[in-house]
Amino acid sequence: MKNFNRAIIALLFCVVVITPALALAKPIIAQNYPPSSAGSNVPPSSVGNNAVYTLENPLGVKNFCDLVKKLLNIVMAIGVPVAVLFLVWSGFRFVLARGRPEELGKARTNFYYVIIGIAVFLGAWTLATVISATVQTLDSNGTIQFCGR
Repeated sequence: MKNFNRAIIALLFCVVVITPALALAKPIIAQNYPPSSAGSNVPPSSVGNNAVYTLENPLGVKNFCDLVKKLLNIVMAIGVPVAVLFLVWSGFRFVLARGRPEELGKARTNFYYVIIGIAVFLGAWTLATVISATVQTLDSNGTIQFCGR
């Protein structure tokens, strides 16, 4: 059981820490910098050399509603496959019970909990979507600067 817990923790670590770092990695592209005394195509070493530095928005959102939509899409992309895996696991528990009443009871309870969890998950997503759409509808005359246009 300890090995299983360690494997789950390692998997969550990979999903939460390593995967976003790999997904957001950008290739190094050679840029043409103004000629300097050190040679051509050398990046400026300080801000005083007429260097232009830009900071990109890593999320690509402009307001709170776009952030909520992006977060909901990420949660749905992760949550739906996890919910399907738990649903399949509860089915396997029925098969592994092999007709034993106590094991069938545990499998049935597991199945009910999975269905309740999926309903709560989808209900929360639906509620957040409805609230976001309502705020955008209320903002149609521009009085609420919550979800800018």
